[in-house]
Amino acid sequence: MKTSKAEVEKRRIEIMKEIEEKTSVSVEELSAKFEVSPVTIRRDLQYWEDKGAIEKNYGGATLIQAFVEDKDYDKKRYMRAIAKKAAEMVEDDDVIFINSSRTALMVVDYIKNKRATIITNNARAINYTPAAGVSIIFTGGEVKFPKNSMTGEFAISTLNSITANKCFIGCSGLSEKGISTGLMKETLINKTMLRRTKGKRVVLCDAGKIGLRYNFDYSNLEDIDLIITDVRADDEVLDNIARIHDVTIHKVEPIRNTTI
Repeated sequence: MKTSKAEVEKRRIEIMKEIEEKTSVSVEELSAKFEVSPVTIRRDLQYWEDKGAIEKNYGGATLIQAFVEDKDYDKKRYMRAIAKKAAEMVEDDDVIFINSSRTALMVVDYIKNKRATIITNNARAINYTPAAGVSIIFTGGEVKFPKNSMTGEFAISTLNSITANKCFIGCSGLSEKGISTGLMKETLINKTMLRRTKGKRVVLCDAGKIGLRYNFDYSNLEDIDLIITDVRADDEVLDNIARIHDVTIHKVEPIRNTTI
């Protein structure tokens, strides 16, 4: 019997979640778990490789960048708690860089009773309605799907014409070695945002990214003033970061209500 398009899409999402959790998987284990042939699994992996989410290797695949939209209620509670903590730093008339991170963009929801200008390469911001006094300006540039990030020379040119008071930046991985992403085209965007910020440079990073390192480093921790993560984060990694680098670390409890 022919598999429906909806079933294929559902399986591919579940496969991506499996890769995100384990970071590396084999065709054999995926074939057994999802009860489909190795040939089918290879097609599914090719689908995600074409989107830039994974890198196929002999017999399996390795995660490059998480792309499945996170619907996990508990994880969103931590993401929103991180964003809310960051928003407490916003002052009147701040110009703020926000990159393509979902957590960083959530900061917009918590800026209340302040005048602020958000400069972002995150196309998802088109769906946001900020509070009165808060404006959102897009960098422009080539929109990279499915992450909806704006990259390229146009975006870099925009950023180079702006000096921000603060930068709220997310990442794919954060370790003692620095901050990294799985997408090469986002590397220069993130570097430029950090370089063009005269005030606080803040990394927003949920516990699942602590201790990970991806292919493309875009900052060492000497360039960062503050890391905001959550209480689930690995204390050993955080202690090493605090010991080696002069950076402040805040750990937050999950927020009770994810509606805002």
